[in-house]
Amino acid sequence: MTEKVAIVYWCDGAGHAARSIPVANELQSRGVEVAMAGGGKGKKFVEINGYDHPDLTTVTVEGSTPLEFLEHTAFDLIPSAARRMREVYQWLKEEDPDKLVTDDVFAGLAAAKLGIEFYRIDHLTEDLLDPVWRGPLKIYNEISLQFAEGIIVTSLWADEPDPEGITRVGPLAQDGEVEEEVEPFDVLINPGTHGENFDEIRERLEADGLDVRSVTDDDWDITPAMTPYTGAADVVVCTGFSSIADTVVAGTPCVIYPFLPFQEALAEEAERKNIDGIAHATDVTEVVESVRRFRDSEESPEYENGAPAFADIVLD
Repeated sequence: MTEKVAIVYWCDGAGHAARSIPVANELQSRGVEVAMAGGGKGKKFVEINGYDHPDLTTVTVEGSTPLEFLEHTAFDLIPSAARRMREVYQWLKEEDPDKLVTDDVFAGLAAAKLGIEFYRIDHLTEDLLDPVWRGPLKIYNEISLQFAEGIIVTSLWADEPDPEGITRVGPLAQDGEVEEEVEPFDVLINPGTHGENFDEIRERLEADGLDVRSVTDDDWDITPAMTPYTGAADVVVCTGFSSIADTVVAGTPCVIYPFLPFQEALAEEAERKNIDGIAHATDVTEVVESVRRFRDSEESPEYENGAPAFADIVLD
């Protein structure tokens, strides 16, 4: 019987923590003790959901091409990575969980060394990527599957066949309640960690007379659950997969305005599949036009939170 599960999320960007929170909450609801670690920009979101959090060295991954990534790795990433590896190993040894869920390569290595069963969480599959990135992901998957129990991919197309060694579940959303009722409004903007041009988008939308809110507003309070806000909006404009998940699970039309290569790959695939209530925009004008189109239609996405299915796999 699984009594305790550790979750170690990657520390670069907040989305890795955001998708871990629904899994943690689902496991706790089933009586499982959950220990979480990760750090970086996502730490505050984890803590506001009530999870104690160790201080771990933050490691950043940078570079829009494999060469830039390797240069950053050689000169900046390796020293901090060595510290994080030691810290994660010691933390897992002290926590002694029955199982681990992680998207942190160091946690996976530590779990393998300690003999802890673990599952890797991801939102990408090889078929989504161009040849430049497909090869590294293929190698990473193959190595992971030598040690992990499996790879669980949170996906907008969970009903498609699972690639070998991978199980798909639906989007993992920060579903839940907030202290005060969220009044309906027109557009929610969630730029994520890497978003750009969102000030211009807001100006264009407000010029149309729309009530626009942004998670970067000075009066925006960090919230333990995002779906009450995505559900209160008519349309959401966002970049990363975790904010997409919060939007579609709430049943709200989503305009994806991606910046990173992996975000672009997901947005392009969603566009090819012509999913109801999801649009891919490549510039500010397309964002504004997509918002207008969704507000003039009754089109909306239909998704259930993938957290129960994810927990089923981990606890099986």
